[in-house]
Amino acid sequence: MSSGPPSQPYKRVLDALHAQITSGELQPGDQLPPTRDLAEQHGVASMTARRALQALREEGRAEPRHGVGWFIIEPPPPTPSVEERLAALETEVEDLRRRVESA
Repeated sequence: MSSGPPSQPYKRVLDALHAQITSGELQPGDQLPPTRDLAEQHGVASMTARRALQALREEGRAEPRHGVGWFIIEPPPPTPSVEERLAALETEVEDLRRRVESA
C-alpha cells in the first residue's frame, strides 16, 4: 500500500480494499460489493473498480465466481526464497549424511 495519495484511481479502490482486509472487515469467504457499488463508493468508473478487483485477484486475495460475484479468498502461502529452499536442502542432506554415517 502506498503512503501518499494513489496516482491512479484504481489504486485508490485497491488501497481501500487492502485496508478492509487488513482490518478484518473483509475476511476469506466474504463477498465484495458489486463492481457498480464499488465504483459509486469511490467515485470512479465501473471499469476502474473492475481493474482494482483484477489486481486483488492477481495478488491471490479475491476471486470471481461466475454469476455470483467477487469473494475474498485466503492468500496463498508465501513462496520460500531460493536461500530458504537451499538452507532446507542443506539441512536435509546433513541429516541424511548423519544417518548414513551412523548406520
